[in-house]
Amino acid sequence: MIIWIASYPKSGNTWMRALLSTYLYLENDKFDFKLLSKIPNFTRDKYFENIVDLNLLKKDPLKISEYWNAAQSRINLQGEEKIFKTHSACVSLKDKWFTTETHTAGYIHIVRDPRSVVCSLAAHSNTTIEKSMKDLLNDKFVGSNGKYGLAELTCSWKINYLSWKKKKKFPGILIKYEDLFDNIEKEFKKVLFFLKDKLNFQINEKKINQAIKLCNFSELSKQENKKGFIEQVNGKFFRKGKKDSWKEELNSNIKNEIEKNLKKEMQELGYLN
Repeated sequence: MIIWIASYPKSGNTWMRALLSTYLYLENDKFDFKLLSKIPNFTRDKYFENIVDLNLLKKDPLKISEYWNAAQSRINLQGEEKIFKTHSACVSLKDKWFTTETHTAGYIHIVRDPRSVVCSLAAHSNTTIEKSMKDLLNDKFVGSNGKYGLAELTCSWKINYLSWKKKKKFPGILIKYEDLFDNIEKEFKKVLFFLKDKLNFQINEKKINQAIKLCNFSELSKQENKKGFIEQVNGKFFRKGKKDSWKEELNSNIKNEIEKNLKKEMQELGYLN
C-alpha cells in the first residue's frame, strides 16, 4: 500500500522526504541526496512503462488518469507499504480518481502559505511572480515530469489543499510548512507517530535528532552547493527556507489578489486573521 507525501509544489515536500529518508534509510552518519530516491515521485516513466505506450501519454498527457490505478496496483504487488511523493491533487478526471483506499494506506499533506509559495515557485521555475500567481490560482494547472512529460494534476493551490483535506476514506495528517519551520522536532514526531505502525518501526530519539541535524535547511543548502541536486531546475532548489519570504518579495497587488481569492482557506489555516 502507498503512503503519500502530498503537497502543492514548493511547499516542503522535499524537506519532509529528506527527513524521512534519513530517519528510515540512512546507513551511516552522512546525508546524501541519493537517499531521496527511497521516496520517489510517483509520476515517473518507470511506473507507467509496460502499462501504456509512453509516447501516447506524451501526445495526450491527461490520458495518464486512465493508468493511475494500474500503476498503483503494480506498485502494491510487492505487498509492502511504500512512501511516494506527489504534487497531484487527489481529484478525479473522467471518473478516474488519482488514488483510492484500495491503493492508499495514508497520506501526509504538507501545506505552505500561498504567498510564500508563489515567490519560491517563481525562483524555481525562472519565471515571474505574476506568472506563478496565475498558476497558483489556475484550477486546471497541470505539471509535467520526465522525458515523456507525464502529467501531474497539480491544479490550483486551493483545489490541491481541499482535495487532500476532504479525502476521508484513508487516514492522513496535515503538516504546515511554517509549523515545521518553527518546531521541527514536534512536527516531525507527528509524522513518525502517524507512520510507525504502518511501516513497522520504533520511535528512536537519537535517530530523530540525527535526521533533524542532517536535514536542517542550511545543511541541505550546503549539500546542494557542494554536490548539486538533481531536482534543481533554475538556480538553487534550497533557496531561502524562510517562513514568511513573501513579506520581502511580494508587491501589494499580488498579495491582495492571493488573499482575495484564497481568503477562506488561508483563514482556516491561520495565514489570515
